[in-house]
This record gives sequence, C-alpha cells and structure tokens, in this order.
Amino acid sequence: MTQSPMPSPLDSLHCPPFGIGFQRNITDHSSGVTSAGIPYQGFEYTSTVYKEYAGVATVRLSMCLPPFFVSLPQNPRAGIAGVQVPNQAGLLVVADSLAFGQAVLAGSLVAIRAFAGRRALDLAIDGDSLTAIQVPLGEEGLRAYCEDMAIVGQSISSDAGLRRFVVPPTREAGPSFFGYPGSISVDRDDRLLAHLPTAPVGSDHQAVDITVMPPDRGLQAIGFRHHYQTQGYAGDVPITSNVDAYHVTVPLPFRFGRIAFDWRHFADPLMLFVPSFEAKHQISADINEFGADVARPMLEWLSAVNPPAFVIQENAFWFKLPAAPTPRIVDWCGKFVFEFFDHVEARVWQRLGYPANPLALDLR
Repeated sequence: MTQSPMPSPLDSLHCPPFGIGFQRNITDHSSGVTSAGIPYQGFEYTSTVYKEYAGVATVRLSMCLPPFFVSLPQNPRAGIAGVQVPNQAGLLVVADSLAFGQAVLAGSLVAIRAFAGRRALDLAIDGDSLTAIQVPLGEEGLRAYCEDMAIVGQSISSDAGLRRFVVPPTREAGPSFFGYPGSISVDRDDRLLAHLPTAPVGSDHQAVDITVMPPDRGLQAIGFRHHYQTQGYAGDVPITSNVDAYHVTVPLPFRFGRIAFDWRHFADPLMLFVPSFEAKHQISADINEFGADVARPMLEWLSAVNPPAFVIQENAFWFKLPAAPTPRIVDWCGKFVFEFFDHVEARVWQRLGYPANPLALDLR
C-alpha cells in the first residue's frame, strides 16, 4: 500500500477540513502574494465529509507550528480535536496543548478579534499555514480576504514566544489523516479483496475508503470499506442492492494457524466448556487442539476487551467491523494484534516452529 502521487497544494495541510474523509479534491486553485509579500492560495475543496459552499484559503507562516483552531462557539470547525483553551474573548479556541493555545492568544488575540470584526471567524494554524474556510474565490475577493488573514498571520509569524513550539514540517506526498502522521488515505485498491477470509457473495466488488496506518514495529494496519452488489427479487421484480462491509487487515511477518473469534462460517466452532464465555462468543479453528491451546489462556482477556470479530488466516490478521473504520479504530486494531500474540503461550509458538513470540510487545 505505497503510492507516489504528484505534488499537491494539500501536501502540507493536515488539519480539518483537511486530513479527514476520502475523495479529497481541489478545483479552481489560484495563488498570489499579499501586499507584504506573503504567499497565499485559495481553492474549492471537497471530500466525503466536507462539501461546504465557498472556498478555502491559506496564508504562509514563517514557522511550522502545532494545530490551533479559533472560531465563534456556535460555529466550530468540523473534525477538530485538541485541548480547549479558556479565554476572556468568548471564542472557541482548541489547540494541541493548553500552553501553546495560551501562547498564541497572548501574542495574537488582538489581531484575531480585529479579523473577527471584518470576517466570519474560522481560522486554524496548520503547520506553516494559516487556513480559513468559507472564503470567496474570485480574484479580488480572495486577495482582500487573504490580506486580512495575513494580519493575523504576521502577528503569529513575528511572535518570538511561539518559537519554542516549532515542530518539523510534514510535507507528506499524498493525503494523510489528522492526528496520525505517516498515515495514508487511498480512495480505492481492489487488491485488498484478494485474500478475504471468507468467499464474498455478489458482484462488482470494490475496496474503497482505505485507511493505511504507518508501519509499527513491522506491522501495518489497513482499514477499508468492501462495497459490492447483490441481486434479488421484490415479488417478480429483480432488484440490485448495494452492500457495504468493513474490515481491517494486518499482514503478519510469520504464519499462524487458522483461528477465529466471533467470525461465523470460518473453520469449525470449538467446544471449550466455558459457559460464561460461550454464551457470548465463539472460537473457531481448523484444528481443535491448536484452537483450544491458543484460546483457553486468553478467554478472560478476550471477554474483557470484547474486540470486534477477527480471524487469523495464514499470514494475515483480519477484523470484521460493524461500522466504517476510523483512523483511531485502525490504529487500535494494529495494537490489538501485538497484545493478542503476547497472550499466546510459549508451547504454541514452539509447536509452530518459533522459539518465542516473533513480535515484541511494547504497548505500555
């Protein structure tokens, strides 16, 4: 799951409205410099979670800083996350940390309030850019808007007190997810369907809305939506239904026996003779003895964690999810794989031909 996309104006933008959703597209892109020589750009931006009317503008800052968002309380920017920063101006301020948010307000609150007196307030620091949404994209309208933004931008850029918060620039080639550096958003890659644990039904199978986490100690978690169609009848009338299933897959650097947790129609259900567990869950495996040796020592842990349905097939771990996988869920699935194998006893690894767990657990 690696790509080498062409450079894009979005490559350095990772905070909402960027960094969330799929099918991220820009149109009507234009750029220029303000009267003070500060670069700016404007464009129409859409994604699966952002289809606002009007455009987006960015003004260059002199340093790369953590995320910071400021708007009126009744109009928060969708998708933002962080620490809410109290302030006497009655603004909604959300930042990467309380200290950083307070530092921005200490040097730029006057400029922010002045901007709010002229424009609808919805600004964000996104790396080395100050961004705004709901911006007019006509040549003169965009330039005038960015001149006003640049006043705020200059107050930030000239603030020596912010230099202790400077972060390395992240100009990643290709779309990533807010809060997950190194992640990748991919619109479609049907190769993910080649090794589904159970044979799919229907037709027109597609793997879309793909979330690729950065590699973590040799593992990489990938979440996606499996879209396909089924045929049926309403009385005598043939109908076509669109169906979505949601998965996370984690390729493994070793082979493991086939075993499943709450995944129906995969391998043979085991009789573990633990009523409290079997009343809620089912373990399946091709080889009963192997499945029991893997599952029994971790039944209490599995009950407590209550993960989504999963299977291990050859050299891949698969999860079946009840809803679309968010970056947070995909990241959690990757970490769960490490913890699962940490609960596998040494005798199982030895029977598989490994002296110990091939994955080193370091989650704490």
